Amino acid sequence: MSVGQLVFGPVVLPLIGAALIFIAKAFLPGRFGDVVTGFGLVTGLLLPWVTLAALFPGIAAGSSYSGVVGGWFEGVGILYRFDGLAWLVNVLGYSVAGAAALYALGAGPRDRTFFMVFLIQTAALAATVMTADLFNLFVCLEVLGIASYVLVASSDKPGAILASFSYLMVSAAAMVFFLLGVFGFYRLTGSLSYSAIAASLAALPDGGGVPAMISLAMITAAVAMRVAVMPLYGWLPDAHALAPHAVSAVLSGVLIKTPLFALSRVLLIMPSGAAAGELMGYAGAATALLGVILALAQKDAKRLLAYHSISQIGYVVCAWGIALALGPGSGPGLVLMSAAFLHAIFHALFKGLLFLTVGTVTDCAGERNVYTLRGAGLHLKAAGERLPVTIVGFFVGALAISAVPPMNGFASKSLLGSTLKHFASGISGGTVVSSMLYWALFAAGIGTVASFIKLSRIFAPSPGDTADTDQQRDSAAAIQSDEAPVRFLPALQLAEGFLAILCVAGGLAAPLIFRWVMQLFAGDGTEPVPYPLQLYSGSSMLKTGITLLSGLVVFLLAASRRGGLLLGYIRSRPRSFQGLFVAFALGTALLVLYLLSAEGFKIF
Repeated sequence: MSVGQLVFGPVVLPLIGAALIFIAKAFLPGRFGDVVTGFGLVTGLLLPWVTLAALFPGIAAGSSYSGVVGGWFEGVGILYRFDGLAWLVNVLGYSVAGAAALYALGAGPRDRTFFMVFLIQTAALAATVMTADLFNLFVCLEVLGIASYVLVASSDKPGAILASFSYLMVSAAAMVFFLLGVFGFYRLTGSLSYSAIAASLAALPDGGGVPAMISLAMITAAVAMRVAVMPLYGWLPDAHALAPHAVSAVLSGVLIKTPLFALSRVLLIMPSGAAAGELMGYAGAATALLGVILALAQKDAKRLLAYHSISQIGYVVCAWGIALALGPGSGPGLVLMSAAFLHAIFHALFKGLLFLTVGTVTDCAGERNVYTLRGAGLHLKAAGERLPVTIVGFFVGALAISAVPPMNGFASKSLLGSTLKHFASGISGGTVVSSMLYWALFAAGIGTVASFIKLSRIFAPSPGDTADTDQQRDSAAAIQSDEAPVRFLPALQLAEGFLAILCVAGGLAAPLIFRWVMQLFAGDGTEPVPYPLQLYSGSSMLKTGITLLSGLVVFLLAASRRGGLLLGYIRSRPRSFQGLFVAFALGTALLVLYLLSAEGFKIF
């Protein structure tokens, strides 16, 4: 087998693992079936790392692997491209998926059907970022979505099936528009591959004109819905809050980012791709700020984390969109795209850690209301946790998302802010727009600190807590029964500890990782800009101090009587299917109008 054929490992191996687990479920009950299931998980989640390691020397040297699956002609077969972007997304996906599966082995769900669908979802994530034709991208996104609907519905929490159905309905409607966009480009060019579409559009006098812009807007809006960019976010809070904790970690850490970076391949070939990216960048800044306001208003712990997933993806989309507007082939565009991906990696680690630790706490306490849950450490101890791995893991994740040094979130958020301030003035709005983007993300950082001060209060002692209360003795007795909500198997704490270590190590090694990511993105020959990542400069530390102090002030205001009434009003705002569909229609229409305006068409 040649090195080039190893690119299929991250896609094929999880499918082989899923097939092994299916065989174990259907034909091999008992201990032998458990052994085969374990072998399937090893095949699907560990062996892909071997292929990624074997591919790394070539990818690091600037090589890429592309072709047609099965040796078919380009106009007939499925095209693929495995480059630095695909390698990095696979590393991101398999890091979080491995930790999530390990956690599920300890805390559940442990049934074979769950792991089978989980591996199919992992394979679809790898395939999505490798595809090089529009219709195959549609197929990959649909497989990814179907697996996600099933995993969300696998939770035993009330409302999980409805949340899954809501996600399905909105996603299905959006993908209809995606298909219409694919049809539009096929009608214009007679091709589905990215390279052939780019060549055909370049040969047209007007680059495809209005039909090409409308087609691009439909595809972009459909992917933006999967990414949960404002105003297309409405499906995410319920899906992430009600899914099993391991699934929430993957949904937040990987699922909503992979379609975004797959979309970048499409936008790069389109004449109007830069304009679409610029509008997405503006939407990302708004998403970061509005998402954190909605998060601060929540009383359900996992729903608070879900809204923070929306806010944090806003950071990524903002830098990603401005990078596309500047052109990733340019030095500034390369720096911004690398900064966006660095935050995507680090967010996957600390948000995955937060979902796992908060999920463990709420299961042990039997309570998810952040206003009433107190003494979380005692609940964990009563449930049988001897070493405080969950508590330490939570605070590592909370410090990381709040951008406190030396955690990884501090490094990636500092980098995003400084690169936007330094390079975003090159877009159409100039320094005014770049300043607005910078300050929007700065304000979102303040809101993040405030909301995690609020969430951290679940570890505060309740009035009258003692070391040995009747309630704790009852909880400890319950752990010995078969009805225990959580069993602290080593796998659970190993998953939490693994992600916590990566959060700290990522922050310490951030400059090295950033240069490495830039090198992989520059594999096509782009000369990286020697951008210095000065994490601990005086201005950076001053900004961190101001953010933390301002976050405390915002928390105190939110905890006041009037603040509570305002947050309650925000929390109780009505939501409906109609609102989701209207938001998608309006978002698509706005994108079409923006593209037409950017190309000089008179709208009115």
